[in-house]
Amino acid sequence: MEYFDVLDKDRNFLNKTYVRGTKLNEEEFNAGVEIFITSNNKLLLSQRCLLKSHPLEWEAQGGCVVAGDNSIKTVHKELQEEIGLTLKEDPKFITTDLYKNQFVDIYTIDLKENSNNFTLQEEEVNDIKWVDEEEFKEMVKQNQIVASVLNRFQKVKNELNLNWKL
Repeated sequence: MEYFDVLDKDRNFLNKTYVRGTKLNEEEFNAGVEIFITSNNKLLLSQRCLLKSHPLEWEAQGGCVVAGDNSIKTVHKELQEEIGLTLKEDPKFITTDLYKNQFVDIYTIDLKENSNNFTLQEEEVNDIKWVDEEEFKEMVKQNQIVASVLNRFQKVKNELNLNWKL
């Protein structure tokens, strides 16, 4: 069972924790991370498993910050758990986006090689793939990308190591 720290609108800790999945009231918030991974002008996307919300839709990697952790620790943990990727350096922080009652810290990292040597966590990730600009555009047309992820991508796309004309 995972717990998360409860925050106020200014991201101050409220000295309480909730079990993951607990509904927050309008004055309570939690934190999460999203990591846009690029390599050779491609973006790495994960397909959500069938048992999660937005089943089989595509997203960037990420997750909820568990109680006692910070967002950079969560980035490393989520990448290791979800796709078996161990980072040798910290990713670049881009910005924080507020989505509903969650502060989403957005990061990016550019891998020198777009490896396909990933180990997927079955409970979270159904598939993973590198996409180029044309495939990404087609996925957007087909509504295959989680809407909130697409919204955040649009906000930070110029900060990513992608030479796309979107």
